[in-house]
Amino acid sequence: MLKTRYVAATIGLLIMIFIAVLFFLPNLQVEKATKGNTYTESVFDQSKVTTVDITLADEDLDSILDNPSEKEIVNADVTIDGETVKNVGFRTKGNLSLNSVVQMGDSDRYSWKIDFDYYQEDQDLHGLKKLALNNNYSDPTYMREYLSYELMDKMGIATPGHSYMYVTINGKEWGLYLGVEAIEETFLNTNFTDGTGDLYYPDGTGSDLKWISEDIGDYTGLNLKTNDNSDQSAMIKLLDSINNGGNLEEVLDVDEMLRYFAANTALVNLDHYQGDKKHNYYLYEENGVFSILPWDYNMSFGGYSGGGGRRAGASDQETADQNDGTAVEGNDDDTKQDDKEVLGWAPNMNGGGMMDMSSNFMNESNINFSIIEPVSGTALEERPLLNALLSNDEYREKYYDYLNDIATDFFAEENMTAMTTEISTLITPYVKKDPTKFYTMDEYTEATSGKETLVDFAVQRAESILAQLSGDLVVEAETESSMGGGAPTIGDDANAGHEQQPNMGGGENGAVMQPPDMDRGGNGAPPGIDGNMSQKGAGNSSSSKDTIILSSVLLLLLIGAMAFAHFFKRRGKKG
Repeated sequence: MLKTRYVAATIGLLIMIFIAVLFFLPNLQVEKATKGNTYTESVFDQSKVTTVDITLADEDLDSILDNPSEKEIVNADVTIDGETVKNVGFRTKGNLSLNSVVQMGDSDRYSWKIDFDYYQEDQDLHGLKKLALNNNYSDPTYMREYLSYELMDKMGIATPGHSYMYVTINGKEWGLYLGVEAIEETFLNTNFTDGTGDLYYPDGTGSDLKWISEDIGDYTGLNLKTNDNSDQSAMIKLLDSINNGGNLEEVLDVDEMLRYFAANTALVNLDHYQGDKKHNYYLYEENGVFSILPWDYNMSFGGYSGGGGRRAGASDQETADQNDGTAVEGNDDDTKQDDKEVLGWAPNMNGGGMMDMSSNFMNESNINFSIIEPVSGTALEERPLLNALLSNDEYREKYYDYLNDIATDFFAEENMTAMTTEISTLITPYVKKDPTKFYTMDEYTEATSGKETLVDFAVQRAESILAQLSGDLVVEAETESSMGGGAPTIGDDANAGHEQQPNMGGGENGAVMQPPDMDRGGNGAPPGIDGNMSQKGAGNSSSSKDTIILSSVLLLLLIGAMAFAHFFKRRGKKG
């Protein structure tokens, strides 16, 4: 018969194995997900400006430049920091920015897309399959998109790799770009435990996520990017839950969504789901649960609502001619907008650059963008994903917590100054020699170190967020009916003669959504990041079914072993 000490030792060993597996399993899963992919460090090295040299046939380049809106894919060789990948797909990319550059007439500074696996399915660069080169359109600082991705990353959102890259094409300098990892299968495998779920890029009919019917074919703008044979039943369940009532936690990574919308609201990024275009985001489903992924932030920090201006050196007549351009490809089927608005053109009263952000991005509407009803050019009820989240008291409080964290940490003057100074030191020599830049060096210098900078925006935006959280500032949302209004009221008399704060449309018991009377010193940090917003590791974006199953099996084994020990002990006593 077994001795008691052997049984006790066995039980102790099982307990140790159980604890060790629970502790180390998440890290093992991350290693599995990212094995063989080193591009996040080797390609997107943020400590330097990476060189990207693109070589293609002269006739292919001429064809692209003659018809950039066609997005023709041609064969090219790409050398990144001395490492060459041959036979890749190369084309223009973008919608608003692409067509706006086309309208300039004298600029070829397009954004570009490189598909390393377009002609050879198994080809990549350290695991990277696709690379976007963004032209920093409408941003004299060159920093808005970079900083936005940094915030998303710090908030624990699965964020594409990004770093600055200096581009040449056939030996000709094309200028300083922001390199961004494309959101596709490689990104999913790197950032999620499974990585094989349905990925959507909503842009068009249904991209507002409003309920149409149970037929997925009616949502022509949802744009499934992976798993062509998926029945998309998970998407229908999501749409049903957020529009018609359901358990959100069954269909959403709720906490991740709250962090995302808090960051997007703080950034006043309105060329997005929260604005009138309802695009520039991804949805990823894994095991029936959806996450939201960030994309396209060159018009964050209030850049979209601020409109723009004419390009440097353009005459009044040229600007008027540009304003007669055609509507942007890819806009929602059932909306027709003024071409000038779509293309982003507006007179620059200062006579400065193409899109003089510094002349209007710090207007009152941007600085005091509502955190209570955070939409512009639409109503919250028209954005059911956000509406469903903020209609829940518990979720709304978490959303407020994350806004508070951003306002007091990432947007703190010391932090923003340090980041922008470091970036400026890195990129300024490349901006100086950039032959295709949209702005003059004076405009770049003014935007990065003048009277109104991204640091100033962040500081004032943080003050507004905290004032709205405390109730000292009440702001009307910029809905379609209130565009141009929405002036905030401040102080003890804020509510005197002022409209009642908006009902969130579906809140519990029809309650009116109110900002909390706050003393927010608590830790609102999301899972995986500390109170200082340190980076969350890859693979933690959603819970793993495998982890749950394995943990359950181990727990059952442990319980069984303990039961055996108890039975053995009782038999020992009887003997």
